[in-house]
Amino acid sequence: MQDGQTLKIPVIKSDKTINTDWNNSYLSHTVSQGETLYGIARKYDVTIGEIKNANPGLSDQLTIGESINIPNQVGSEPDTPETPKDIFIKYQIRPNETIYVIAKNHAVSVDSIKYYNSGLTEEFRSGQVIRIPQNNATLNYIIHTSVKKDKLQKIAEYYRVNYYDVLVLNPGVHKKVNKGQHIKIPVEVQVDEKDIGGKSSDLLPDKESPCRNIEENMDQMYNVALMLPLYLEEVDSLENKEEKDISDLRKMISFRFIKFYEGFLMAVDSMNDAGMKLNLFVYDVDNSEEKINQALHASELSRMDLIIGPLFSEAFKKLADFAKIYEINIINPLSVREEVIFGNSYVFKIKPSSSSQIDKLTLFIQDHFPESNVVIVRHNKYKYQADVSYIRNYLNSNRNPNLYIHNKHIVDLIKSQDYMDQMLTENILFDLESLNDRQDDSTLIPNTVKEILYVSDSTAGLSMNLSRLRPNVVIVFSEDKVFTQDLISHLNKILSDYEITLFGLPEWNKFNNMETDHLLNLNLHCFSSSIVDYDNKKTRDWILNYRNLYNTEPTSENYAFDGFDIGWYFLNALYLYGNNFSECIDDFDIQLIQTKYRFEQLKDNGTQNIYWDIGKYVDYKFIHVQE
Repeated sequence: MQDGQTLKIPVIKSDKTINTDWNNSYLSHTVSQGETLYGIARKYDVTIGEIKNANPGLSDQLTIGESINIPNQVGSEPDTPETPKDIFIKYQIRPNETIYVIAKNHAVSVDSIKYYNSGLTEEFRSGQVIRIPQNNATLNYIIHTSVKKDKLQKIAEYYRVNYYDVLVLNPGVHKKVNKGQHIKIPVEVQVDEKDIGGKSSDLLPDKESPCRNIEENMDQMYNVALMLPLYLEEVDSLENKEEKDISDLRKMISFRFIKFYEGFLMAVDSMNDAGMKLNLFVYDVDNSEEKINQALHASELSRMDLIIGPLFSEAFKKLADFAKIYEINIINPLSVREEVIFGNSYVFKIKPSSSSQIDKLTLFIQDHFPESNVVIVRHNKYKYQADVSYIRNYLNSNRNPNLYIHNKHIVDLIKSQDYMDQMLTENILFDLESLNDRQDDSTLIPNTVKEILYVSDSTAGLSMNLSRLRPNVVIVFSEDKVFTQDLISHLNKILSDYEITLFGLPEWNKFNNMETDHLLNLNLHCFSSSIVDYDNKKTRDWILNYRNLYNTEPTSENYAFDGFDIGWYFLNALYLYGNNFSECIDDFDIQLIQTKYRFEQLKDNGTQNIYWDIGKYVDYKFIHVQE
């Protein structure tokens, strides 16, 4: 080596390194081979639309070496409040509120609230008065700065906002969030001029709002009706039965919703311990005309603050009509039919409908499997056609339409096949000879959803559309047990060639004799309206308490968890917000045993829960999937 000689030093470039040296409000990005607008947007945590707005005339077909502007949507100092410290309102903290919920409701950041309240932490007390800065912004979001590694689902729960609304606002963010990362939280900006200035003495929330009079509501005495098919006349008849007949009849009655009643009573006991003043009226109501009329003509029924049940359709319809006349909120615990809420704004439906399941499925796949090969299998030629079309249209419109696969990867796969120089996968024929000389390049493949109608395409059509190049998501629409078992068996046989994640209907959870090993192999995901987390300490303590009280085991099949969750949720809502709690339900969220409630009111109709849980089999247990 001589003085002045120039040497080339190799460096390793990482795709994960992002230049954050912003020039004013933009960063210049140079397009590399195989990059797409979708991938670039994800890398910089912006939307494709925001990139196009910053680059007029930009085409979807990028050119290698092309320079594009990346907009800085967060800004260099997102957490520094611009509002002077003398412009604020005074706010009294309500029970169960968190700093995140207060920030969302007032459309300001958590950091801004802390800035206005020196020394304030997340551990504050109910009744404490804090300063909230005036918000003059018109944005439909606030910025959350993560102080630690966290999950996006948890951040959404902090603010009590819909997880999928957060996903839509943050297209490049996946389920794990890094420390210091900025997340957009959707809000509705509301500015009340009378609350501006901080010069009036102790401006507090509007006392006329039904969601603000908590102390007054907690002093009220509430009447609650619980209507269940208890078959008390059969209990009375036990005295006339032979000993051999008694055990069978008692067994039959004990599993007819008595567990719902027991779970509900545990919620009542907990509310009594919390100080709730409650009169509980229990009615034995099934579908018989006599019992329905007895309940309707009970003198006290019109004075109820809440009615839960009945469980049978005809009885519920008549009681719901009664509740509408007397303006009483009524809960339907078990029906999945949307018709129960039509034309009656006082009805709450607990079990989610299949329509909300499809919405969650599409968003879940878009978030967790953006580059997987999605294949939808339908058994019935006509059933589920609308659902399948919706999924295909949504994913094809919202996912990157094309992917680039490295040719070397394809060549290696072809060579792994004995004595073969071609490979048919995703219904595309790849030839070894044509790819050998281009191993450093990439091949474009469509990232569109495929559909298999099994009655005509059979297993051959399914295998032809599966991918050996990337993971597969197989969504099966079938309630036929025999077909489902045969399909699962076939998929297990070809697993050596394909990576498969299988999605099934909630009805699959009721199928007996399903091969658990096959479900584990296929990473089966199923929707469920309830999944009990037996690893949760609070859940285990509740189950132990139930066993001690009733000397039996609570299960989701015998409605014990339903009884407690419904009682715990709605009695708490009644206790805090009074019998107009429906106006406050959007921000009300408490921990339940087996599910969550996310209510949505349909215009001129009642309110329904739209929350579906997603579970999968792990270590021979069906567990909740962390979103």
